[in-house]
Amino acid sequence: MIMNKPSVYFVGEPTEVSHHAAPLEGRLKITIASPSDVVRQAKPGDLAIFYSEHFDRFRDCCTKLKRNNVATLYLIDGILEWRNAWDNLPDEVACPYTMRPILAHKAACIGNSQAHILNQWGNLGKTEVVGIPRLDSIPAQPTPPRADREFRILAMTAKTPGFTPTQIKAVKQSLQDLKQWADNNAQLNLTDQSTTSESLDVKIAWRLTGGLEDELGVTNNLNDLTGKELNQTLTQVDAVITTASTGMLESMRLGIPTALLDYHNCPRYVNAGWTISASNQIPSIVAQLAQPTPEHLFYQQTQLCDALQNAASATDRLVDLVEQMLSIAGQQITASPNLDENLLSFPEAILKPAETLSPLFSHQHLFPDAAEFEQKQLIEVQAQLAHSRREISHLQSEQSQLRAELDEAHQIFEQIEKHPIAGPIVRVRQKMLGLMEKMGKRKNKLDGSCPIIEPNPLNSNVDPTTNNTN
Repeated sequence: MIMNKPSVYFVGEPTEVSHHAAPLEGRLKITIASPSDVVRQAKPGDLAIFYSEHFDRFRDCCTKLKRNNVATLYLIDGILEWRNAWDNLPDEVACPYTMRPILAHKAACIGNSQAHILNQWGNLGKTEVVGIPRLDSIPAQPTPPRADREFRILAMTAKTPGFTPTQIKAVKQSLQDLKQWADNNAQLNLTDQSTTSESLDVKIAWRLTGGLEDELGVTNNLNDLTGKELNQTLTQVDAVITTASTGMLESMRLGIPTALLDYHNCPRYVNAGWTISASNQIPSIVAQLAQPTPEHLFYQQTQLCDALQNAASATDRLVDLVEQMLSIAGQQITASPNLDENLLSFPEAILKPAETLSPLFSHQHLFPDAAEFEQKQLIEVQAQLAHSRREISHLQSEQSQLRAELDEAHQIFEQIEKHPIAGPIVRVRQKMLGLMEKMGKRKNKLDGSCPIIEPNPLNSNVDPTTNNTN
């Protein structure tokens, strides 16, 4: 029987995990410790939180803790990325099978789409949708519109810009293309629907990793990778252009028009509102970022809602998950003090499903040119709808009458053509009109004139209402 209160460990060095553990301070008693120390200190019924399963020091630690019936939780802090999952080098030090499957008993996912993908990777029953706790302290308030004549773009790369030389080369080329465009376009000329022109000075702030700032010859605004500096930077820009990274979710969360800079031509697990996959797309995409349409911003928000659980407090959900896992583990060990190695188990779903926060589909906002959607008085809308339906009914009745008269006229023309006296006259007239039409076309080719051809109402193969051959 466990006499002491179970301990919760965050596995890693303080420089690696402090910002991940910070949201839990004051809510749980957390001990940050290296993998070897956790293996030595943790007792059955304790819980260990991992921020990575990529490297052997974490994978070996997790395996040993599970063998000793210590509960394990993988707290995923970022997006899934195809290149990281499938296109690593053969001698990459990280395990090529990371997350396939997840080693820990449970995985705290950042959103529904991530949980869905991980379930497909052989982790059914392990995933719990939590969110990103460190974002809870950052209000998800849209960036206010610019008040000056500048258009500020943040161009950034993920913590690891690429996993192979080919990938890094593609990222470098995409950044060089963006820089070249900015060097050649110091100003961005915009025109609204009223043809009023607006000229903005283009300013790019670079936030690059992997030494790319030196290769591009730009000033780097990156000094911190814990997320604090990025949050401050995002409040000072009008748009973001980024390689695939968790930073794109942080930008989209603030309502900032965000473009994914992706020259890799590989599948994407997370999409942004816009995508730049070739240099010739940069001018038009930048213009769209400066004047984002309601439908583009709506799409961006739908992608965010799928990728990030942002409706409830991620910290509350994580604390709830940890406490329930501790309780379940404690009950199993209390019931079986001599529980065999690696037999600790957890139900498939511990947390209640998170509320789905979907963006509001506003007809008035998405279709501003349709005056009907501006009407706010319900009774007036109903009256107009009733009148419109009445008018449609009248038009349909008139159309049916006209079609009936046209069918009757066709029948008369057919009878005339079959008449022994009138028929030959009508057919001769049709031939003459056809010959005149051919002569007119030849004359038109010679002098460019446009002949006037008399319409043939007796041609039963022509429907005057459509001007198409039946």
